[in-house]
Amino acid sequence: MIPHDARIENPVSPTNTFLLLLFFSVDDIIIDELFSQIYNTRRNITAHISLFLQNKGKNMATYAISDLHGQYEIFEKLLEYIGFSDDDSMYVLGDAIDRGPDGIRILQRIMNTPNMDLLIGNHEFMMLNSVDPDGSVDSVPGHDATLWLYYNGGDHTFAQYKELHEDERKKILTWLNTRLLSTLAEVNGRVFCLTHSNFVPDCIGKRYADLEYKDIWNIVWKTPYRNDLFIPIETYAETGYDFIIGHVPVQRVTGPGHKLHAFHEQNILLIDGGCSYRQDKVLSDDEYGVICLRLEDRHEDVITFASLNNT
Repeated sequence: MIPHDARIENPVSPTNTFLLLLFFSVDDIIIDELFSQIYNTRRNITAHISLFLQNKGKNMATYAISDLHGQYEIFEKLLEYIGFSDDDSMYVLGDAIDRGPDGIRILQRIMNTPNMDLLIGNHEFMMLNSVDPDGSVDSVPGHDATLWLYYNGGDHTFAQYKELHEDERKKILTWLNTRLLSTLAEVNGRVFCLTHSNFVPDCIGKRYADLEYKDIWNIVWKTPYRNDLFIPIETYAETGYDFIIGHVPVQRVTGPGHKLHAFHEQNILLIDGGCSYRQDKVLSDDEYGVICLRLEDRHEDVITFASLNNT
């Protein structure tokens, strides 16, 4: 404790002034850092509270999306946007891979998330009929290899696939072989048939490994929305199911320049948001992305690539 009669010689000397300035400068830096930490902590807490309030009282939801084509970033953006939780479930209707850079990463994300399920699309079909079934990457011996690698963007996927450890490659192939082509989901009294594109009644609910090549080809390639692979829409109407499909981007059906949303015709909802266009950038970023359908009320959540530019 400083005695009451203590005296400071020359309190405004240059030396004392320098020391005071140094003290307060350092003090300001510490205070600035402290307030910065408090601000960031408060912002993080606010974000978590906002997400909690968004999901508070939320009932379990069943979602369907399709044709991500290696666009992992927009996939994660969508999951955050809808507040996807452990209580929800999601069907990815095929074509998670190819054209974009992160198809294998998407497969791993789905494979390692118990409440997500992948249905086989034509791009997974091509991959399985191209790569060596033993997980080797020394060659690509399958009879769809040329179609996959050189005409459908499989080179991006195969480049990622080769970087994996052999055990992980085998794990992915085993998992893909156990996926379904088509499945039925009853939600609020409505029966939905979820499939990449077409369906074969006897193949609904059956695993990829248990089906013949010809049946798989018909399911993942044929569609009412391409003249070269055409199947009449009446084939779907006769079943009594509500179909949710992908395979053909909605922009190809509606034409460019429209707000992104699902295309509805009779008992079909087409939800391919056009991620396959990302590679060539033939559309504006706000014209394509991911369409997510909530089966309980058929509500659509749409994330476009323009939203990635705002983060």
